[in-house]
Amino acid sequence: MVEAEPHQDPGPCVLYIRCGGTDPATLAALAGLVGRFTPVVRAEPPDAVVADVRSAVSFYGLLPEQLALMISTRASALYDVSLTIGVAGSRTVAAMAACDVLVGRIRAVDSDPRAVADFLRAKPVAALPGITAEAVRTLAAAGLYTVGEVAAAPLPEIQAVLGAAPGRGVWERAHGLDPAPITAEHPPGSLAADRLFTADATDPTDRGALSRAVLELGLGLGDRLRSTGRTATGLTLTVRLAGGSSVSRSRTLPEPTSDPGELAEAAYAMHEALGSHGAPVRAVALRAEGLSAADPRRARSVPVGAGRGRAVLPSTFADPPAPGPAQEERRLSS
Repeated sequence: MVEAEPHQDPGPCVLYIRCGGTDPATLAALAGLVGRFTPVVRAEPPDAVVADVRSAVSFYGLLPEQLALMISTRASALYDVSLTIGVAGSRTVAAMAACDVLVGRIRAVDSDPRAVADFLRAKPVAALPGITAEAVRTLAAAGLYTVGEVAAAPLPEIQAVLGAAPGRGVWERAHGLDPAPITAEHPPGSLAADRLFTADATDPTDRGALSRAVLELGLGLGDRLRSTGRTATGLTLTVRLAGGSSVSRSRTLPEPTSDPGELAEAAYAMHEALGSHGAPVRAVALRAEGLSAADPRRARSVPVGAGRGRAVLPSTFADPPAPGPAQEERRLSS
């Protein structure tokens, strides 16, 4: 649920995503999921991911709140986690918005300076990201208890209380400003793709749809790896079932590769090894792991979208019919 009116001028869009109680592997997977929408994403252990989604907002033609809802929906289906997301024009305000809303909700703060000031004014100073307990006590001794009071004070006054550098940092955050831009984690150690089903893909009657999805995910990951000059050394396939349970299988590849066919074959073999799941399938995800730069001595001059990967599709799936409701990816309703 989004707790704000959508705005037509989102400005610089920052998502601060909290997934409390998660483990490092799930946090990394979540960062990878967000990385499918924007390259400017980084995990902030133990339980947060922050991303600048300006390019994604323009590319998808969505408001940042809608993009946040899309990410939340996918995370719930793939990893069975409930995300709390703050959306704002800065990391500072987005992080505070994510702490100012119920778990599982999305809180958006318009980037207009007046809206930012209204949101921050009554917050306690302790709510500012990065502020120390000692700084909170020092400001309280000076009669400054709220973010609005700190913002209203002249910068030299805050610096006199806290010191030059710490004072500037607190004063800027009180105005909703970030001390530094968001930077991406480079290079990511894995790359993921997923497919959600709007209706249950049930074994064995819809196993063909699930098999086709696995093959397409492998081919797509190969194309993405090749386009960025990287190779993978392993794959993990995860199938999430109705009720929240999941089954997974991992495989170490014989050698580092970005070949779409090799990845599709490995993904299909893992899918076959999992056998019948005995429950409706809600989502399937494939993750390429152990990424590294491709060895130019082994690189082949094969264009993205080509290669023997196009010939490994079993004939059963070579010319699929028009997708039905169970085969389509979940789409966000505007």
